[in-house]
Amino acid sequence: MRRALVGLALTGIALLFGLATGFPLFYRLAYAMALVLGIGLVWAWMGVRGLRVEVRRRATRVQVGEPLEERISVYNGWPLPKGWLEVRERSDLPRHGGGMAISLPARGFRSWRTVTTPTRRGLYRLGPVEVRASDPFGLFTFRRSFLAEETLLVYPAVVPIPYFRVLAADLPGEGPLRQRSQALTPHAAAVREYAYGDSLARVHWLTTARLGRLMVKEFDQGLGGDLWILADMHKEVQAGQERDATDEWAATIAASVAHKYLDAELPVGLLAYGDRPAVVPPKRGAGHLLRILEELATVQAGGDTPLDQVLQQEGGRFSHMSSLVVITPSGDEAWPLALDPLLRRGVRVVAILLEPRSFGRGEGAEGVLERLGMLGVPTYRVHRGDLLAQALARPTGALAYAGARRHERGMV
Repeated sequence: MRRALVGLALTGIALLFGLATGFPLFYRLAYAMALVLGIGLVWAWMGVRGLRVEVRRRATRVQVGEPLEERISVYNGWPLPKGWLEVRERSDLPRHGGGMAISLPARGFRSWRTVTTPTRRGLYRLGPVEVRASDPFGLFTFRRSFLAEETLLVYPAVVPIPYFRVLAADLPGEGPLRQRSQALTPHAAAVREYAYGDSLARVHWLTTARLGRLMVKEFDQGLGGDLWILADMHKEVQAGQERDATDEWAATIAASVAHKYLDAELPVGLLAYGDRPAVVPPKRGAGHLLRILEELATVQAGGDTPLDQVLQQEGGRFSHMSSLVVITPSGDEAWPLALDPLLRRGVRVVAILLEPRSFGRGEGAEGVLERLGMLGVPTYRVHRGDLLAQALARPTGALAYAGARRHERGMV
């Protein structure tokens, strides 16, 4: 537009000189420049008319590291070709929405594919698509937006952690093996004929009505209790940037642990005090995994509540039937002390410590490791760049590992 203003000013000056001197050359120059301005204005205006834009996406929910594929098509409905078009999709997704310069034949179209790999979880904006047209002289530029804004939800990555274990409560319904149990558990395995001494609570009434004789349920010892995952989103303890930020690693680990134990039919819950409190009560099923992934995708590491205060405030949610996985980069020795009342109540705790020095924060975690070892809490140490399947294969630290060995029969 600045060029157009300069051209308009020069046209006016040439016209003034023509009027002042009567010299025909100034008139001709003014007329030529006015003609160029007029052609450029019409050219650029027509460039954004008669267009239709389509965007096809394979999904609007992806995981970190999973490619987001789009196909953008621009159609020209006019009988005249169009040149000098720039097409750009507005978005706040990093490394997405690069412009494409195209020209369109008369009543033709151009189509191309874009692939973006998200590197951070979150909720992002996609669209609208902006088409910009200018004239051959670069004097005028017109913009036009197409399609409505959509949202893209990026879940944290889920990776296999086959050797990771949490401590199971000493209850019927806990443990890694399925075997027959004389106690009532949530896992009915089979039915058999009633025997003297069987409780009426074990009677399976539908089968009894169908067969005409009393039939009772048999139970698996199976998996019971519940598992809580606590991801530390306190802003003061975070370190690193982009995909190597500690909150990204914490979200990935939390999602992977949730996937592993929901797949094992264990009720899993989530706690994360970030820019908002994210609390998901324990439940089972694939649909519940999506709920946990959505919370992990949208909660950001902007929390003001330290981990020790979160443990104190939310400690009432845990009982002797609970196992707790704490994921944190915090080197503050206050939070291991906050675990002591939970351990005394029979809560089984496993800690996953993101080594702060490896993520760029100066403080170490030696004091935290020592206190966790004294409490007998198995602790997994994760450094930036580690493969999670290996880092979460065995708890580290002599005392922590001894604590794990004392309870290895209760590992799940």
